[in-house]
Amino acid sequence: MASELIPLVLRAALFTSLAILVVLALRRPLLRWLGPALAYQTWLLVPLVVAASMLPARPAAALQSVQVLRKVETLAVQASTPSSSAQADTLWLVWVAGAAAVALRFVLAQRAFQCQESTGDAGPASSGLLRPRVVLPRDFAARYSPTEQALVLAHERAHIARGDLYANLLAALFQCVFWFDPLVHFGVRRFRQDQELACDAHVMRQHPQQRRTYAEALLKSHTGAVARTGIHCHWQHPHPTKERIMQLQHTPPGTFRRLAGRCTLALLALGVFGATLGARAEQAVSTPKYEVALGFDRSKQVTLYAAEMIAKEGDEARAPRVVAYAGEPFSVEMDDWRLEMEPSRGDKPDTVWLAGKLYKDKQLVGTPKLLARIGEAATIRVGDGDKPFSLAMTVTQQP
Repeated sequence: MASELIPLVLRAALFTSLAILVVLALRRPLLRWLGPALAYQTWLLVPLVVAASMLPARPAAALQSVQVLRKVETLAVQASTPSSSAQADTLWLVWVAGAAAVALRFVLAQRAFQCQESTGDAGPASSGLLRPRVVLPRDFAARYSPTEQALVLAHERAHIARGDLYANLLAALFQCVFWFDPLVHFGVRRFRQDQELACDAHVMRQHPQQRRTYAEALLKSHTGAVARTGIHCHWQHPHPTKERIMQLQHTPPGTFRRLAGRCTLALLALGVFGATLGARAEQAVSTPKYEVALGFDRSKQVTLYAAEMIAKEGDEARAPRVVAYAGEPFSVEMDDWRLEMEPSRGDKPDTVWLAGKLYKDKQLVGTPKLLARIGEAATIRVGDGDKPFSLAMTVTQQP
């Protein structure tokens, strides 16, 4: 299970990072031309891309595939494939330990926020997934004027109405699963910033004449305690206040620009979803198919099996031929020896990697890896003592 899940997680991390880079590249232009609401919604592209990367690969025409992404994904898969079951188990334990540590950090941060809430030191904030509520500090009335209080409450209620608490939970899950990817943590910080900007814009659409008062309320946030990052939405969330105040000076987009923004977001979603499927589908089409001719030392009186094909015909031994796709394992058995092989593309077009696992009496004794040139024989010597034997392989690529 570990050998299957680790490449899956790393592939998802690869596409997550690519999606975050796309959103970060578009963030500033979208904020300027189409407003904070659309810039915030653009972060939906990240889970969309991850979901597309998890779908089974389907055949597609070569022109529909994304060659650049395909090469990056192939490199990632080759780099992340464990060479042994022991290495896969070690990577699995490291990943689980890291995910658990990050999850514990979020739990402790949320508990610390709840302790501050009980003493009246937390807020203004919105909190609670099942029962959302607005949390106010005990000095709320003294710190903010009545007009500022109404604006702050409108901001926190906007978080609840827009479902930002659930979005923060999803972002926290991404940080737990991809804890080893610094780009994910950086992207979540920008995501939380765009979340605040979108809520600011929402409040300003409802109170267009209160921009100055709203900016003054933002400046007063420096006098309050800042909670550690959690799932809740905090008015004093560590955030570039200057960016929020500068964004208040921009004219909100009109009906036409909002419609153009929705169309832009829909096209972006279709584009990245199709590109991800293309990268996955191209793997299914372009996977090379190899024929592996197997031979063994005839001086040894052993019987050779490969893919249920008996390698002895009467008194004459023959070399069985196995046809396998790159990444498709096959096995060879000799008495109490078992060799599992898996071909994959080599560093050059005329080479192929043959990665194997060698078992004796069902115990793993070695993990040979051989770089063979297509059309030329390659040999692996197996065993010591009285029953050594050598296995020869000639790999040819099939149309």
